[in-house]
This record gives sequence, C-alpha cells and structure tokens, in this order.
Amino acid sequence: MFELIQSQKNSSLKLIIAQSQIVDGNMSFARGDADEVIKNRNMFLGRYGLKLENLIAPHLVHGNNCELVDSSSKSRGAYTLDDAIPDTDALITDDPGLTLAVTTADCLPVFIWDEELTRVGIAHAGWKGLADGVLKKTVRKLKDVHDGNLYNVHAHIGVGIGKCCYTVDTDRLKRFFGLGLCHIHDREGEAVHLDLKEIARLQMKREGLREENITIEDECTKCGGNYPSFRRMGDEFFTDIAIITLQEIE
Repeated sequence: MFELIQSQKNSSLKLIIAQSQIVDGNMSFARGDADEVIKNRNMFLGRYGLKLENLIAPHLVHGNNCELVDSSSKSRGAYTLDDAIPDTDALITDDPGLTLAVTTADCLPVFIWDEELTRVGIAHAGWKGLADGVLKKTVRKLKDVHDGNLYNVHAHIGVGIGKCCYTVDTDRLKRFFGLGLCHIHDREGEAVHLDLKEIARLQMKREGLREENITIEDECTKCGGNYPSFRRMGDEFFTDIAIITLQEIE
C-alpha cells in the first residue's frame, strides 16, 4: 500500500504514507539479523527518496503511550531497538523531514495527518492497544498540539488482520462492548470474529474525526498473502514497516 498526497494549502510539502509487503523482507530487529533489517529498510525507504537516518521508531509494547517527537530523536529505532523510543506505540511530529514508523504483522498501522500538513502521526494498534485507548490518546495529543481543531484531520487505517480471519474469545470481545456489538463482530458457530478496523474507525470518530476523513485498507494480512501475518506464519513470522512523513517538494 502506498499513498502520496500533496497539500492544496501548502505546496512546499508532500505527505508520504507507505507500508511494506512480504517481498520487501523482514523489518523488525526483534525477528532477525540486524544487518538484513537495515538493508531491507534502506531499500524500502529509498523507493520513496527517504533516508533511514531520518526515521524514528518506538519500542512497541502493545500499550497506549503516544510521544511527540522532533529532530532531536532522529534515527532512534532506525538501526537498532536499543535506542528506540521506549514503551511507546504511537508517535506524532510537526517536523518535516522526519519519518515516523511502526512495525506490524496483523496489528493495524494507523496514519493520521492534518490537511495543512503541519503535523503527522502513526500508531500501532492491535487489540490490546485499541482496548487500552492508543488511538484515543493519539487523537487527543494531536488535538492538543493542533489547537483543538480536528475538522481537517484525516486518518487512514492500513493493512491488518480482517474480521474474516480474526477469531477471539468472549472475554476479549467484552473489552469493546461500549462500541456496539452489531458493528464490531460476527458469529460463525462458536467462533467470534472481531473487526479491529471497525473498532479503530469508531474510536477515532468518537474522538472527533469526521467520518468522511477516515479511510480503511480492506486487505487482510492473514488471508490476503501480501503482508506478514503472525496468525498465518506462526513462529516463522516477521514484520512489515509502516511509515508516514512530511517532505519538502523539490
């Protein structure tokens, strides 16, 4: 998945959103050889004219912490997990030139930006993060640094596991009862199919994003076959990388 948007209001900047696929190789230092990961990241970013040295990534913990970062954090998490932003699952920046990144392998990457292209954010949202409010915290932090106006804020829910393949127990389903069961789950015999993408959409809508400003990638990581999937690959799984960045137009 790749999307490029050029601002109508600020012609000097462009927004780049991208998510790597299986063919791009492993993107996680926790899952393989570090040199191979660096090589894969460089090749993927180079496709869009980006440099790994400008990337910032968190050390994901399936939590709800969102950090506002700037150029002082450049390259943290880019070449090793050792200096990644600790205990964090979402990042926001208003510094053009920085690339924010998360890794996923069924969890959702969620990209957030404003039409004026003054701020961007990215969140790693699995069921635990969604249940604990990672998107709520990310939207609220963006709101705090955006003078409280979410009218022109957009969100894109990237490729993750779909309701078609995500079966859960009743206890996990109960964590989301407040969102309305008719929207977020289906039953197939004894199996409960949970819709993480719809949960993410509803949570951001309830925080103030306009419905028409929230878009969703339909592909499922497990049955689609183009993206890494923990549920499909088991112990042999690796991760993709999802990025968002503001770049000056040359």
